[in-house]
Order: sequence, then C-alpha cells, then structure tokens
Amino acid sequence: MDRISELPKHILQRILYFLSQKDAVRTSVLSKSWRNIWCTRPNLDLSDINFKKFKQEFLSTVEKNLQRYCDRRMCLEEFGLRMFLGNHESVSLLEKWIPSLKNMGVKEFRLSIYWKYSRQLPSVVFEAESLQDLHVEGFMLDQTTIGRNVLSKHLKNLHLEKVDIEDGVFQKIISSCPLIETLSLESCERLRNIKVNTLLRLKKFYFESAPHEKCSIEIHPASLETIKIEFADVSFPKGAEFHSLNSLYMNNVILSSFDDFSSCKFPSLDNLVISYCDGLNKSREETHLFIDAPNINTFQYYGFRKPSISFATTSR
Repeated sequence: MDRISELPKHILQRILYFLSQKDAVRTSVLSKSWRNIWCTRPNLDLSDINFKKFKQEFLSTVEKNLQRYCDRRMCLEEFGLRMFLGNHESVSLLEKWIPSLKNMGVKEFRLSIYWKYSRQLPSVVFEAESLQDLHVEGFMLDQTTIGRNVLSKHLKNLHLEKVDIEDGVFQKIISSCPLIETLSLESCERLRNIKVNTLLRLKKFYFESAPHEKCSIEIHPASLETIKIEFADVSFPKGAEFHSLNSLYMNNVILSSFDDFSSCKFPSLDNLVISYCDGLNKSREETHLFIDAPNINTFQYYGFRKPSISFATTSR
C-alpha cells in the first residue's frame, strides 16, 4: 500500500519543497495523486538552461506557472529565475513578473540574468523587495537603473560580471543593501573605487579585474571570512583585526602600505596566497613583510624574487 500518496496535500507539497525543480517534476509519473502536486509546491526554480535553444518556450513556461499561482491564489514562498534577456519581450515579461511576486507572498527571490552586450539593466530588478540573490552579467547599471530608492534591502548575495557601473551607483547599491554576505565583482568596467565598510555582515569578497583596469579597494569589515582579489590596489586599515578571516588570496595586487598590512591581526587565517604582488618583487634587503597570523596552515608565494616574510608565532 502506498501510504505516502495518502498523506494530506500540504504535506506532499512540503516534501517536494526539498527537491530540485527537475526532481519535483519527475514525481508527476508516480501516481495519479502525485500528478499535479509539483505544480503547487511553495517554491519554484526555473532556468532557461534546461530549454537550450527553445527560449520562447521557456518564457511561456514561466508565464504559465506564475499565472497559475496567481489564479489559484497559492502562496509561493521562494522563486528562483535564471534567464537571458535577449529581446524586448523578455524584458517586458520580467518587468511584469517581478511586481507580481509580492502579491504571491514571495519571501525569497533569486535572480540570475545575463546579456552578451552592454545594455541598461531594467530598473524593476532593484525594486524587488524579496530579492536575496542577484547575479547580473553583461548589463549597464546607472542612476536610471537604481532609481531614487533601492528596495532590495534583503539582498544577501550580489554577483556582478562584465557590468558597466560607476562608483556612485555601486556605492548607492551597497549602502542600500546592508545585509550582503557575499559580494563578487568580475571584469566590471568604470568601477575605480570600492569601499565596503558599511557591509557589517560581509563574509565573502571576490574581485577580479582586467590587468589594464586597476581599481582601488579598501578592506574593512571584520566579519570577512574569505578574500580573493586579482589586479587591484588594496589598502588595509592600520591595526585592524580580521578575527574571522580564514582565507586570503592576492594576485597582482598593490598594497598601499606594507606597514598597515603588517599591523593587522589575522588570528584565524588558515590559508594565504600571495602571487606577483607589486613591491614584493624587490630585493630581500629592501622589503620585509610581517604577517600576524599565528594559526597559518598553508602559505604560497609566487614572484620573481622571494622577499623576506615572517609570521607571528603567537598573536600580539
């Protein structure tokens, strides 16, 4: 006897909540009672990767699913969407879908949108109050994009890749989203100065730029656990304590002050990689770097010359 199929509908929906979208759909062939359960579970995760060349079919699938939740007044707690904004229709549909999420009761919204060339990001993206995870690739972010107010104050993960964005726009987004825990910036144009001192919950920071586009970065949050920076000018506040930092990776980085870096404390640092950092390639007599990381486990150095580097055996 199939006792699971006899469970109340809301329990079956909760069971499917813990499955991926693909596996949830597969349950429709189990029996008659399971046929439409996946259509009513409280979370929905749709990606155009599964549709390959059938982009129009994907748009239709998203539209039908969201419309069904609206028509039946079903609660949609979580919604994940990954899509290519390749034409006016896809942009128009996104501008229609995002405002409707609030009426469906969406508490967690994950959005990944990409474009081959630089075009303006629809302003509706930062108007989604439930937005917690945002991945943007190939767009331009300006004052028009973010409008007067950034309503996505619950944003936790922000990934910008090949994005054209000015310092002022970036800082407005950062200052309006204090809950960000993961910040990833990759090959962003026109971004020259990064200050993340207002992100008191920031745990992971990733930055990568093209060699010819140097950016200045000020590292502040004591909450940081992972830092990975490539091709940038970096400054550490004098005497700061990074009590949570576990992993630090610097490649082709220029330290604004060796003394300030040496005065910082890294009591939890386990893994450190320093690769071709300007200033450390001088002769051993010219450069000495002291690192207060008494619990270091793995240290890797790459460069044309090996500088004088020492570690603290006990925290000062």
